[in-house]
Amino acid sequence: MANNLKNAEVFRQVTFKIKEAKEDAIRDRLTDIAQFVTSVSPVDTGAYVTSHSMLANNSNSRARGKTSKGKPRKQNREALQQSGFSNLLSDINAIDMDIVTRITLRNDSPHARFVEDGNGSSRGYLVYTKTRRQFG
Repeated sequence: MANNLKNAEVFRQVTFKIKEAKEDAIRDRLTDIAQFVTSVSPVDTGAYVTSHSMLANNSNSRARGKTSKGKPRKQNREALQQSGFSNLLSDINAIDMDIVTRITLRNDSPHARFVEDGNGSSRGYLVYTKTRRQFG
């Protein structure tokens, strides 16, 4: 009987360590994605790069969507990319890995589509295309 209890405890500890390692690997991958997407994001006013969000399970919660309207241009690229990265880290840390089935990276700034695809007179930055190519 004591041997069965000891075996059950060992099994529980191993299961916990496997679960913890899986969660760490997922968070590391999401952090790599966050670093990449913010590093390839253009910065003018900072609205786009700070509007990236990671949402779990196709959440109905609203993603970040900052407008560039009325904001000063030619802002500090590194500072705003770091701010966008910090926003994404907060999202990643808030994800409950026990119930997550899907994580969506999105940008709800009003000009996100223009930044991605451009328009007739300018090319897009293809931020999400590059991210998909890099991470699948």
